[in-house]
Amino acid sequence: MRTLKWFGGTVLVLFVLVVLTALFGLNVLKGPISRAVSKATERELVIERLKPVWSWVHPRFRAEGVTFANAKWGEAEYLLKADAVEASVEVLPLLVGRVVIPEVHLEKADLSLEQNDEGKKNWVLKEDPEPEQKSRILIKLLTLDHGRLAYIDGTRDISLNSELTTDAQGVAFSVQGKYNGMPLKASGHGGPVLSIRDEDTPYPVKAQVKIGATSTGLDGTLSGIVGFKKLDLRIEKLSGKSLDELYHIINVAFPTTSPYSTSGRLVRDDGMIRYEKFTAKIGDSDLAGTIEVDTGGQRPRMTGDITAKVLNFVDLGPLVGTDKPEQKHGVLPDAPFDSDRWDSVDADVKIRAGTINRPDQLPLEHLNTRIVMKDKVLSLDPLEFGIAGGKLAGTVRLDGRKTPIQSDLRMGINDMKLGELFPTIEKARASVGDVSGLIELSGSGDSVAKMLGSANGKIGVFIDGGKVSKFLMNAVAIDLWGLARTKLEGDEPVEIRCAIADFAVAGGVARTNALVFDTAVVNVGGDGTVNLKDEQLDLTLKPEPKDKSVASLNSPLHVRGTFSQPKVGVDMKRIAARGVGAVVMGILNPALAILPLLNRGEGKDSNCAALITAATSSDRPAASGATAKHPPSQSAPKTR
Repeated sequence: MRTLKWFGGTVLVLFVLVVLTALFGLNVLKGPISRAVSKATERELVIERLKPVWSWVHPRFRAEGVTFANAKWGEAEYLLKADAVEASVEVLPLLVGRVVIPEVHLEKADLSLEQNDEGKKNWVLKEDPEPEQKSRILIKLLTLDHGRLAYIDGTRDISLNSELTTDAQGVAFSVQGKYNGMPLKASGHGGPVLSIRDEDTPYPVKAQVKIGATSTGLDGTLSGIVGFKKLDLRIEKLSGKSLDELYHIINVAFPTTSPYSTSGRLVRDDGMIRYEKFTAKIGDSDLAGTIEVDTGGQRPRMTGDITAKVLNFVDLGPLVGTDKPEQKHGVLPDAPFDSDRWDSVDADVKIRAGTINRPDQLPLEHLNTRIVMKDKVLSLDPLEFGIAGGKLAGTVRLDGRKTPIQSDLRMGINDMKLGELFPTIEKARASVGDVSGLIELSGSGDSVAKMLGSANGKIGVFIDGGKVSKFLMNAVAIDLWGLARTKLEGDEPVEIRCAIADFAVAGGVARTNALVFDTAVVNVGGDGTVNLKDEQLDLTLKPEPKDKSVASLNSPLHVRGTFSQPKVGVDMKRIAARGVGAVVMGILNPALAILPLLNRGEGKDSNCAALITAATSSDRPAASGATAKHPPSQSAPKTR
């Protein structure tokens, strides 16, 4: 019924228009048209002259001296002001209630588009439009000879002014203003004819854009200009100070990084956006891969696969909360994570690095991780580093839904080679042995430093057999005669029976369950604390040479100070009292963190298992709690 009424009304109107045009000319209609539009929109439409234009296909009209008022709350005086607007109209769609305009041509037009801080849009003419109802007006193509376009968005602090001119290459444009509060400049060329709603007709565009410190060049096509439903663009050197600055441009969270530049192909097909076959330079790291973002859900979902030919360790710093080359407050990263942005995107991105450029003293070899973000929970699962010929692997979980952020770290240390663990110490290179263990910590805070400073859990490493430089062990024992003899006779490897460093962590303070290094020439035991909150060391090492060299000072060593400036000192009182009593080898707790790992290892043939059994046997006081101290006069059992 509604269509029949529209059909009848349209036929009647067309008949009246033909009669009036024949009798008085088309200009007689400018008054009725202006009044009808002004009444329907509550905005004044002014047309100075209205006349027909000859066309073989569709009726074509030219309106000159056109102004259309802005919304009452708008800043500009007019939504549209043009010297002339020329348009053609298809007749048949009018009979079914649609206005199809094959082409609109603007001459010296000023268009001001505005959205206020309440989200109202000045181009929406009805206050309460029906969202499901399709527009009855369809504009297919737009051309212009010269124009200005202003755009203001109070919800995102956007204010842009564009100049558009037609030249031999098509439409040249330049844009200045601000985008999300950042200065914006852009310039480039587009095709001569702009397809408004035709998604099958690509519109060519080439431009240079700079927003804040982020700049890029792009070259390709857009289709379906309303909503940019299809893109196929070559991104040429997108660059900036840090990837996290893209959040202010595309509202998707990226990590803080070193300065970067990247090139690739950006493709959009409806709700799927893909940045494919890109290459990127982040700091000194070289990366490549493809990232895809699905915008169809509750929030964008990013998936990707990234490989790094070379990954520079320095560029990993910002990813764990270090945005300065030097930490002012300590060694542990203290730059805060911004979990407020984590609900802007869900993610599942794999990253692999075959080579890591790192300081000589840090034996990292490769990286393999999968970054998953879901409902503000960030997980690295797995997180795997190749290190010293072995592997450091496990998971990290940061829960951004909690205030402060809750963290869980579960890492296994697998078969790191002792000889490769300290590559800058020449005497250590001849050492043989596999270092294994675990790290299990839970904490809270908005930075790595705060998370570790509040951590609870356990840390344990062990070496169950191997060899070490005799010179190094004599140095630890402060065996002056042994050092001199080693220098004269040459160094030789010494058997490592067992080495254990096991800590219980509570409130950010790690206390020794066991600290022992048992070799054929010397036993080194110890106890103390490592304060992760204050970055303070307070450890006492107790070397006991087995050859009882007369030159041995046989003195405890104190390791104190900060992580950045540790201080190793000799107990002078102990030196003066040399020979008063044997130094206890170590403090062993039956609740060792590494005990399950040892039980899965060599079992009864394990040197470390035998040492633990002897240290906790019935002829010694039983250890309980986190520490169990033995009087200095009581000798530790020796294993030879």
